[in-house]
Amino acid sequence: MVKRKIRKTVPLPNALENMLHELLQEAATLQATDIRLAADKTAAAWALVPAPRFNTNCTLMVLNDHLLRLLDAGRIQEASNIAGLWVADIESCTEPAHEPRPYILFAASLLYLRKPAEARTILRMVRNYGARKWDFKGLAPFYWDLFTNPQMPDAVVMERFQQEVLQPAQQYPAPEPFELHPFIIDHMQPLLQQGHSAFAAGNYEKAARAWIRALKQIPGPQTAFGQSLTLNAAIGDAFFLMRDYHQALPYLEAARANTAEDGQTNAFVLMRLGEVLLELEEHWDAREYLLRAHMLGGDKLFENEEQPYLDFLQSCLKPARR
Repeated sequence: MVKRKIRKTVPLPNALENMLHELLQEAATLQATDIRLAADKTAAAWALVPAPRFNTNCTLMVLNDHLLRLLDAGRIQEASNIAGLWVADIESCTEPAHEPRPYILFAASLLYLRKPAEARTILRMVRNYGARKWDFKGLAPFYWDLFTNPQMPDAVVMERFQQEVLQPAQQYPAPEPFELHPFIIDHMQPLLQQGHSAFAAGNYEKAARAWIRALKQIPGPQTAFGQSLTLNAAIGDAFFLMRDYHQALPYLEAARANTAEDGQTNAFVLMRLGEVLLELEEHWDAREYLLRAHMLGGDKLFENEEQPYLDFLQSCLKPARR
């Protein structure tokens, strides 16, 4: 077992630290009522952390909250990708200082992905680096049991993970995936085509009307159908291009709330929503959605956007790029 080292971190400006604390506090407040929005809040905080992102004095605080929120919100692959990069960053140091928490969170994400052997390998690294029980604080006792019983069979690992981690977290039953009846799809097709043709011709009002009629064919709850994300986003985009921002807002919010296609991670929807909120002078919310969109889609997503939106985005990114 190696002696634990403390990694020397890069301090962030006090103003940025305070902003990160506020976002994480807002996420904690939302945890019980809207886990998806809570995850968006922590994502906004992570987007603000500047380089070296995995080695600042706020990285552990932000990523601990963010990864747990992502797992709770069902954004498993995203959480695992970030955790894996975090661990890789630590391991790539000339003299790595092994803070156990990133490894523990990475192992947790691997269990969500049903990879018990890989999770056990990561926990074995944690054992070598001197983890203690308090490093598992805030996690289900199952993780500590797995850490202290490395020979636990995979079948037992996944059974206990299901019973002790997943089931208690499921306060509400997961919705069954819905598929539209072929009759509804056939009935929608002419309206969809009419909307696409009108949109291509620059007649955004006609396109929106056609798509709204198509959207009305989808039964409730519409958020359970992937087609409703596409239609809500298209309608919101049409109203946005008509500069009717009040009309655009509810459709874009409905697209973001879509559970079938996880609208929370749709970069275009988040970008348009941020731009609409900016036009409506909701600057704080606009900032969060635009930062999230940029984190998902990068500069390429914004390359055809108007200059005022680019200027606002740059002003939001500036603290994180110093």
